[in-house]
Amino acid sequence: MNNKYAIANIQNSLGITGMLFEDEYRFTKKMVADFYEVDERTIERYIEQFADELSANGYILCKGKRLKDLKLQFGHVINVGSKTTQLGLFNFRAFLNIGVYYD
Repeated sequence: MNNKYAIANIQNSLGITGMLFEDEYRFTKKMVADFYEVDERTIERYIEQFADELSANGYILCKGKRLKDLKLQFGHVINVGSKTTQLGLFNFRAFLNIGVYYD
């Protein structure tokens, strides 16, 4: 997980692009759940259990101006309500990290 070239090759091989936001591909909880074919609640449990590790690998809570910018750019893709005040986003490394927990 520390080799950025290997991660880029894995991402290309899987054909997963996500949303290019702030120079990094980002994925919503729904995108991750759909890929792993699990319920979003499963991803939520992983976030709760492994918050520190996921954060260290690139999981962020997008808030404020960043969230507003994300909604303007990808509102049609992510389908979040106008009253949403924060949104969890995975980078590809954190996205792969979820696969470690999934049986």
